Amino acid sequence: MQHRSARLLIVYYPAMDHLQSPLHISFAQKSDAGHKPENQDTVGARLPDGNLLTTKGIAIAIADGVSSSKAAREASQTAIAGFLNDYYATPDTWSTQQSAMRVIQALNSSLWGRSQNSIYGEGYLTTFSALILKGASAFIFHVGDTRVYRLRDQHLELLTRDHTQRIDKHTTHLSRAMGADPYLEVDMHSLELHAGDLFILTSDGIHEAMPPQELRQLAINQRNRLEVLVDQALQLALYHQSDDNLSIQAVSIENLGTAGQDDTLQVLSRLPFPPVLSPGQILDGLRIKKILHESTRSQVYLVEDDQKNLLAMKTPSELFLDDPAYIERFVMEAWIGARIHSPGVVRVMAAPESRSCLYYLTEYIPGPTLAQLLKERGILSIVDAVELIESLLRGIRAFHRKETLHQDLKPDNIVVGARGPVIVDFGSCWVASVQEAGAPIARDHILGTLDYSAPEYRYGATPGTASDQFSLAVLLYEMLTGKLPYGTGYSKAMDLKSFQRLAYIPAMKHNPLVPYWLDKALEKALSINPNHRYTALSEWLQDLKRPNPLWLTPRAQPLLERDPLKAWKVIAISGWICALVALLWRG
Repeated sequence: MQHRSARLLIVYYPAMDHLQSPLHISFAQKSDAGHKPENQDTVGARLPDGNLLTTKGIAIAIADGVSSSKAAREASQTAIAGFLNDYYATPDTWSTQQSAMRVIQALNSSLWGRSQNSIYGEGYLTTFSALILKGASAFIFHVGDTRVYRLRDQHLELLTRDHTQRIDKHTTHLSRAMGADPYLEVDMHSLELHAGDLFILTSDGIHEAMPPQELRQLAINQRNRLEVLVDQALQLALYHQSDDNLSIQAVSIENLGTAGQDDTLQVLSRLPFPPVLSPGQILDGLRIKKILHESTRSQVYLVEDDQKNLLAMKTPSELFLDDPAYIERFVMEAWIGARIHSPGVVRVMAAPESRSCLYYLTEYIPGPTLAQLLKERGILSIVDAVELIESLLRGIRAFHRKETLHQDLKPDNIVVGARGPVIVDFGSCWVASVQEAGAPIARDHILGTLDYSAPEYRYGATPGTASDQFSLAVLLYEMLTGKLPYGTGYSKAMDLKSFQRLAYIPAMKHNPLVPYWLDKALEKALSINPNHRYTALSEWLQDLKRPNPLWLTPRAQPLLERDPLKAWKVIAISGWICALVALLWRG
């Protein structure tokens, strides 16, 4: 059975236009039963356009049903059809690895379950290899003894390893297959693409029959005629007396998937910056009611549509007219916000008319920002502060479920409305799929506000979900004390040594009502080393709401920690006393 590529229905997101991938390939595939009565191999590919090409890439996959099973053909078809459908249905913010591995594990569980429940004792087992081409990278996911090769220049390299065990000279046993175990170990790796690369995926009916040198020479000779390549591969396998099903796919990289800088800037500059607006003005059918917030980076207005609905409009600052990195980040804000769904996150709204300039709309949430609330009320009660953090945790979890980091949690970006605290800004977000797609323009690496951002952003470690945890902990510390956990020196630190010289200031010092166990939960979440923080936000919340047994009783703090100067004085005096005693003893 042969499966040709299919076109996908594309949902259009204008905010992604500047990242449209120019990835271009040539592709051919062929599958044949060979000398067997039934073809138990399945091949398939999806070559999308538009935003899916940018966020998901091109997926090519091959599967070889385990012939000892009566359900081999159905297993391979299920694996290929399920993967090519479900991979593109995963959130477009997810990384390639997250999307592919979730789908592969789900398909494995389904096949394994069918094997266990089969009244005829059939095993739904298949090998599986997938190649995903995205931006300037290739991602390979592999189980079993199907193979992926790459021809670069004149060198043919095998990129996968066969999961087989040799029984004797003529017999091998498949040691890993989809559907064989409830949890599947998958080989996954990524590599950089070069224009001119040729990838070849084969079932064992091809590569077990053809000598490696013959496959290499065929690939070199026919690299520009892929239909001829796959046809001749089948003929040569039969010539070498292959007695198995025959399947092969060939894909040549014609153009890499990273947009050029000139094209990107042209797309980003399609919409002009709006002028500074005043109450009473009308823009695209929206009446400006008042200015909610303005800074050197943006303006936020309260606007009213023709149905009298109140909305918030965010516009870019004219100070950044010639800054492509700023413009890219601004146009991506609405795209990111539209993908995060939580009562704790502001909703992005559609514009009532076509936009004449650059801005985006969100729901309007009446209420003070957390910064205004703290200024008016001072420190909050422990109950109120923990309740606010619990609500914010739910909002941040919505970001993390979409493989998105907020990266700029601070009091000014949180509005305390009727439904609780709401995160209202997406200007510094990191999105896994967008990061993978790359960009032809330089992006800012240090984002957010220094007092609230995690230290790893500045000393070069890899940020992660623990980075947002750190920022939330700073917010809680400030709500309880009105201070910052490392004092004024924190915002000045820019390297690891500077951060290591800082000492956590117990919240109890500023607010005696903070219990010891709560202070320790804060200290852990505020660790300079992200590996020392909580592994999950739920664990931190549990320690905030009820005492961790490890921290019920305050331990005596060593003198060196409580008063370093006094401790060193004691050590010095003790040293002199010991020296004096030694002299007297000798005398």
